[in-house]
Amino acid sequence: MQEESALELLLKSNEFLHHLDIDRKTADLVFDRRTLKALYELMSKQSVNYIDFPISSGKESVVFKAYSNRKPVVIKIYKLSTLRFSNIWKYIDGDHRFSKERVNRSNIVNIWAKKEFTNLREFQKFGIPSPRPIAFHKNLLMMSYVGTKKSPAPMLRQIDADFQDLYEQVLKFTKIIYQDAKIVHADLSEYNILYHRKKAYFVDVGQSVPRDHPAAQYFLERDIRNITNFFIKKGVNCQYDAMLREVMGPKTPE
Repeated sequence: MQEESALELLLKSNEFLHHLDIDRKTADLVFDRRTLKALYELMSKQSVNYIDFPISSGKESVVFKAYSNRKPVVIKIYKLSTLRFSNIWKYIDGDHRFSKERVNRSNIVNIWAKKEFTNLREFQKFGIPSPRPIAFHKNLLMMSYVGTKKSPAPMLRQIDADFQDLYEQVLKFTKIIYQDAKIVHADLSEYNILYHRKKAYFVDVGQSVPRDHPAAQYFLERDIRNITNFFIKKGVNCQYDAMLREVMGPKTPE
């Protein structure tokens, strides 16, 4: 009879469910045997002391606050059971950075973790406020924690702030992402921008694609439409056409 790992015992003891906003059924979807094994391996390699509580939970991933060498970090777990091939293939196919990867239904979630790590690394390279990528392993991504000791940074949609200033920040950084990093976020909205120390932080960038991706223009236009709609509702004087022109800037060779 195979002995249960410490993580499996911890899960069954409901330790992971302490103060969670996710129910037991969702927890079972997240912590399958493969993920528990991967989590144990990542914790060992990255000196993770313990996993604290979930920062967010969605259909495709759960994000936990954890501690590595006694410093707060984030571990994002992509759900092997619910992250659909059809939903994410369109962001991987056509991305030249992963053209040599053998992508199939069994490893696409691992490629997705690597893709978000790669995009975050590019964002950091060009000074975009975003979590610092630390490591990825199978369907797990480890990155820096954005928030205070009391709580993680809230989403843009959850705050009351100077939205004119925030719009100008988002415009500035979206321009840098597109013109300098040559990347399109591809899921830009008030749900994927955090507010920390009066600054906009860009998160959830697994789907981000290079500017030469076949659908990059469509994704960019969708991003700009989503974000201008949000800021208009907040009373900011901005326009979709004007922001799109500003972000794209003068056409330059790839």
